[in-house]
Amino acid sequence: MRKPAVTLMITIFFLTITCILYSEYFRPEASGTQGAQNAEAAEKPAGDAPQPFVTLKVIMPGDLSQRMGDFVGNELNERLKRELNMKLELTYIPWSNYQQKLELALSTGENYDLFWYGAPFVTVYKSYIQPLDGLLEKYGPDLIRHIPEENFKQNVIGGQLWAIPSQAFTSAGKFSSVMVRQDLLEQAGMSEIATFADLELFYEKMHAMDPSYYGYLETDRGHEMLWRELSGRNYSALDERLLFMVDEDTGEILSYVESDLYKQVAHLRESWVQKGIIDKNLVGNPAAKIDQENAGKLLFRVGAVSRAMENLQTVRNANPKARLREYYLAKEKPKYITTPSNEAFMITAAAANPERAMMFMNWILQSRENYNFIIYGVEGKDYELEDGKIRQLTNDQLMYEWMWRNKDYFIAPASVEDEIISDMLKNDENSRISKLFGFHFNEESVKNELAQVMAVYKEKFEPINFGLAGYEEYYPDAIADLKKAGFDTVFTELKRQFAEFAAGRRAAEPGQ
Repeated sequence: MRKPAVTLMITIFFLTITCILYSEYFRPEASGTQGAQNAEAAEKPAGDAPQPFVTLKVIMPGDLSQRMGDFVGNELNERLKRELNMKLELTYIPWSNYQQKLELALSTGENYDLFWYGAPFVTVYKSYIQPLDGLLEKYGPDLIRHIPEENFKQNVIGGQLWAIPSQAFTSAGKFSSVMVRQDLLEQAGMSEIATFADLELFYEKMHAMDPSYYGYLETDRGHEMLWRELSGRNYSALDERLLFMVDEDTGEILSYVESDLYKQVAHLRESWVQKGIIDKNLVGNPAAKIDQENAGKLLFRVGAVSRAMENLQTVRNANPKARLREYYLAKEKPKYITTPSNEAFMITAAAANPERAMMFMNWILQSRENYNFIIYGVEGKDYELEDGKIRQLTNDQLMYEWMWRNKDYFIAPASVEDEIISDMLKNDENSRISKLFGFHFNEESVKNELAQVMAVYKEKFEPINFGLAGYEEYYPDAIADLKKAGFDTVFTELKRQFAEFAAGRRAAEPGQ
């Protein structure tokens, strides 16, 4: 054999041995377990999943339950990896200081992608968020399919969409009803609530049986519930700051804090403090109020169309026989739809992954399977279906169901009485579209004055709202300071903008 041929054969022999040793040494079983091999395969997204792999950072209110943390870290993120090539990273901020800490997070430019807030706050956070028209059109076909067009319109400002109205359900009269412990109401020998007198009698009877029960504790969104009986007219609040309201009969925007109606509310609350219905030790402590409700000690509070269903499991943790129901005072009066969805998800201006944020929201409404999965968890582990209703197998909260409640996917809880579900589904009967529907107050030109006004309002008006500071004694000084802070400037600008909005709406009406 010639020398070159021998050399070639030796070279081939050593290359073959090298390949065998290399493959043996570096095969997955040699460097780890079969699980490592499976994990490597799991890291590969589906063929049509977007690239690259990202972490979606989302801010949510409340507290992260143990099961939600486990669910996100395992089942949910495994699916999101396969289908959207992303993982979800949730930052929860307690309800008691959500607004303050959310604004701090946004103002410091932290690269959160997505956050929730109530629809009236879209204008408040407009400087921290980005318009969504292009993202919705490209990545949100299922959002468009399952959320009515008018819901999107409420978040259009200056011709652009700024938030996704995630809830698509009944909404008339939100925050103008009263929710009561129905089981305790019946224990007191009563059947329903129709007037203030009924609420006062309910408290008196229950407090005589057990002084640890508390009555009405909310002093922010409670005004509209009281307005129904206190006035023969129909009013809706501009927003949760409770400075202004609209007369639904005339379409006029009014200064609530300068009205006789404000005086009536203040006097009523003073009387409730004196009777013990409003507890002085709890009125300014949101966390303590929630604790009392969780402990089953709250007799009634402001309703929110479906709050009797939403809060039932919590109160039943304290008392398995507890029942809740919502009532409207002056029930013959119409209910108004100011915002068809009070829930708004916004994508921040600093978002690293705005496209994936929209894809994630769209994914939730893409199918009933996705919807049930993120809200209720794993069937057989977290919930089971029973006669067309859903029975939850864990008390831990996953994604807040009310944030994404959708008429196309809604499933009634098995634990909730049919009469409550019927109340909720029929809620929009006898309803009207509010004169405020679709209006957004652009605060930019008066933001400094408004900030000063709100500082005075918090210091001088909130104690009056709570019923702790007497109207007759403290109101004159409070309203004088509010005026000095620039209230009239803010009100003048609001009236100007609302007049333009109303004129535009009239011009757009058929036949105009």
